[in-house]
Amino acid sequence: MKKILVILTLVLFVNKYAEAQCPPGAFAYQSLYPQCSSGCGVLLLGWPEGVLVNIYGGSPLIIVSNAKISGTLGAGGTGDAFTCVPCNVPLVYASAIPGASGGCVIATIGIVPVKINNFMANISNTGNCEIKWSSSQETGPVKYIIQRSNDGIDYTNIATINGLLQTINKYNYTDIAVNNGTQFYRIKVVELSGNNFYSATVAVKINNKFGFSVFPNPASINFKVSVAPQFLPAVLELYNAQGIRVVISNTMLQTTTISNYLSKGIYTLKVTGNNQISVTKKIIVN
Repeated sequence: MKKILVILTLVLFVNKYAEAQCPPGAFAYQSLYPQCSSGCGVLLLGWPEGVLVNIYGGSPLIIVSNAKISGTLGAGGTGDAFTCVPCNVPLVYASAIPGASGGCVIATIGIVPVKINNFMANISNTGNCEIKWSSSQETGPVKYIIQRSNDGIDYTNIATINGLLQTINKYNYTDIAVNNGTQFYRIKVVELSGNNFYSATVAVKINNKFGFSVFPNPASINFKVSVAPQFLPAVLELYNAQGIRVVISNTMLQTTTISNYLSKGIYTLKVTGNNQISVTKKIIVN
């Protein structure tokens, strides 16, 4: 009984000491990794950037491999790295302290967690929202579920994209069903292992209010009518001063010039966009 208590005390002491040497928020994962000749590797996440991290394992305990932390992961000053390890050596912990007797306990997982990079959303000149991101560490089937929200709280799935399973992948998606106001986007990552996580959230301010411009007004020779590209094709109708007779009717595919063969007076110009919203303006011909 005393022997069991001594072993238990030693284990608790080692775990406590290991935690003490593990930087806050740092992790170490052992995983199957096809790009390593051995087929196995260790992923280090959230370590201080620039430090050399040693992987300890075996019996007696030795340094099996090490990796220098580079790049930026989340907050500034932290980074990640990956190193290949033998598959038949039991790994114990990772530490940046030379000759350490404890550190970050290495967890074994089925695949390396996918990493999302450069996630962004921007409004294009057509009024759609262009969503782009890149990923790394896809070692097994993964799905990216793009989600949208009007309030940043309740999200709706709008598209699902399957991973390409390459070293570094670039993805994009065009959201054409955008609304005015601020839209929030995020990506839900679903891995084969059952591990799900979310990317950071990006916000986009959208102004897709329909309208058109006329220049010059008043007009003496001709005038041009312009509509934002996302509302084309549009229907143009020019009414006489009484607003009861259509003088000109035209389908706009781009900026349209109306030649002034009209009599002097005040006309009503009505433009209907492809969203079926109509706007009218008064046009003066002199």
